[in-house]
Amino acid sequence: MSSDDFNKYGDIVIEDTGYGFKVGPENAQDDGGCGGGCSGCGQ
Repeated sequence: MSSDDFNKYGDIVIEDTGYGFKVGPENAQDDGGCGGGCSGCGQ
């Protein structure tokens, strides 16, 4: 991760959902999107 990306997104969080792992920025807004974690919904 570049320092610019870190400044924009912050730390990365890896969460075990019971069905796999959800990886994302710590300060992400949970907007209810696709909710699939690793589903690749184009974000």
